[in-house]
Amino acid sequence: MKKTLVVIVILLLIVAGGVYYFLSNLDMLVKAAIEKYGSEVTQTAVRVDRVKIDLKQGAGGIYGLTVANPRGFDTRQAFSLGETSVKINLKSIGEDVIVIDAITVRAPKVMYEMNAAREGSLNKLYDNISKSIPAGKAGKEESADAGPKLIIRKLVFEDGAVDARLVPLDNKTYSVKLPAINMANLGAPRGATGSALAKEILGRITKAAQEEVKRQVIDKQLKSAVDAERKKIESEAQKRIEEEKKKLDPRLQDLLKR
Repeated sequence: MKKTLVVIVILLLIVAGGVYYFLSNLDMLVKAAIEKYGSEVTQTAVRVDRVKIDLKQGAGGIYGLTVANPRGFDTRQAFSLGETSVKINLKSIGEDVIVIDAITVRAPKVMYEMNAAREGSLNKLYDNISKSIPAGKAGKEESADAGPKLIIRKLVFEDGAVDARLVPLDNKTYSVKLPAINMANLGAPRGATGSALAKEILGRITKAAQEEVKRQVIDKQLKSAVDAERKKIESEAQKRIEEEKKKLDPRLQDLLKR
């Protein structure tokens, strides 16, 4: 009996020690998980400065998260997220679908590069994530046994900016503001895997970034080029008119002056 009690006490101490270790190192464990699985899904380096988790409040903060650009691009990073706050619905913990009430990403910076081959860095990253999602029999994304299911009720990107480097245009880097991006009920109603959600979120961010780069950079560059060409043509036309005037008979030139 005593031996049995001793064994039970030892097991309880081991479990207690394990729980203490888990709770005291939760921030580090989450940080390591984000870097490991994030890198696997994107096929690039994902890094996090620090993580702060509050289990009682079901809240967390992720700071200094960066996602590197895929190979073939000179720009180092694809994303740099200053601060990301997460609010989890505690009632959903342990359920088949975990509900995240809100994710707010503050001051995100998106680095979009179009290389000499006219490949977009965000498009390449999107393709990498797509390849990480198992395919079903009919080529559909397989959701079964592909990880826990999630629903994100609200996702906001605010105070963002885009650094766009367009090699085919002029190889310069342009900085433009990124309008607030609001997403709702991602993965609803049945839930979706993290990879599937990452694909959808990146797709929307890529579209928003490309639209702003087109509107604020490419369209302005095209307008500037068209205006410059028009002025050049008008100047050359005026020069030819003056040259033709000089060739006219002096009497006709007097008539043109009247």
